[in-house]
Amino acid sequence: MKLSASNLDSVLKSEVLPFWLQHGLDSTHKGFFTSLDSDGTIVDRDKSIWMQGRAAYIFAYAYRHVEANPLWLEAAKSASDFLLQHAIDSRGRLHFLVSELGAPLRSRRYAYSEAFAALGLGELAAITRDAELKKNAQAFAMTFYGHKGDLGQYPEKWHQASRPHIALSPAMIALNLSQSLEQSCGCPVGVPVRDEALDTIMQCVKNDAVYEIVSPAGAPINSFDGRTLNPGHAFEAAWFVMKEATLRSVCQGQPDARLAKLGLSMAESSWQKGWDTEHGGILYFVSADDRPIQEYWQKQKFWWPQCEAVIAALNAWRLSGDDLWLGRAQTAWQWLNDFHRDEQLGECLGWLNRDGAPINSLKGSHWKGPFHYPRMLMLASELLIKNSSTAIL
Repeated sequence: MKLSASNLDSVLKSEVLPFWLQHGLDSTHKGFFTSLDSDGTIVDRDKSIWMQGRAAYIFAYAYRHVEANPLWLEAAKSASDFLLQHAIDSRGRLHFLVSELGAPLRSRRYAYSEAFAALGLGELAAITRDAELKKNAQAFAMTFYGHKGDLGQYPEKWHQASRPHIALSPAMIALNLSQSLEQSCGCPVGVPVRDEALDTIMQCVKNDAVYEIVSPAGAPINSFDGRTLNPGHAFEAAWFVMKEATLRSVCQGQPDARLAKLGLSMAESSWQKGWDTEHGGILYFVSADDRPIQEYWQKQKFWWPQCEAVIAALNAWRLSGDDLWLGRAQTAWQWLNDFHRDEQLGECLGWLNRDGAPINSLKGSHWKGPFHYPRMLMLASELLIKNSSTAIL
């Protein structure tokens, strides 16, 4: 299937969002089930709080930017209502996993549940103009921005005194969350948060690679964790940076050249290291220095890195004006279309072997729900229909 705005819109409206509305939406207790088999059968009724926030975001974003479909708005409200009614603990923090009815099952040290809740509530607040939703979105965002490991509740996971480091993941999510809130319900500390996140991301870009962790001075760490790269994360961070370059337009609407150059270099190194030249598709983990890494799923193909590669390539195409990136976007989309997409039953398979053979039949889990795939379909469509006159390099 050709990578075009009309094709992407068709997949979104006829295959992806209907799949989640029909099979995932809990019409009895609200919220979404996301652990679904290939035909939509629910295989686990526990509810991921990450996915409630993400589902609220996707359906609200689709309502606001694609089509004012009342079913999409109701789905966003259902996910939001369930989260606010059942996910908040006695400290005001959010659980990671709850039961079908909302009883707490699992919590985590990090604050990504809060980040994705803020993302979804903010997008919904932009539609409803609900002051309480806006307040909650901004409060959850501030919890994420200020989170330092929840040491008052849990033992330290990484002993910074022994091996100090900075990490890509929280910085890239902070950058995108702030961007999204600025465009939905407002982010009071937006620019300082993004400046700090960008500083960390810059430190993680070394030696033609985007590292998951580096020393506080930006030096690679000689360990398994230090040399393990995640191309999907790198592509995602790259397009967040390229988006920031566009948002920080300078002279005559031209994007910020320094950030554009950084984002393009991140996308290029991620393609060079992540694209599987033998079988196609983006590998899950790769080594920064070609020495072995220990993750046994390193050569598997997950759905979300393919999605992030498409978005990053299209952002790079728009910024650079180089059709090489449009070709790469088509190549990444074709892999996703050929191996992950399920045209008959809807949505996409999540987990494949290196050659594209399915590992299992799942369309969702506690980690996979309506997020990366529909987000890619919407953002890629937007990028394809925009005028490409913003190229600066």
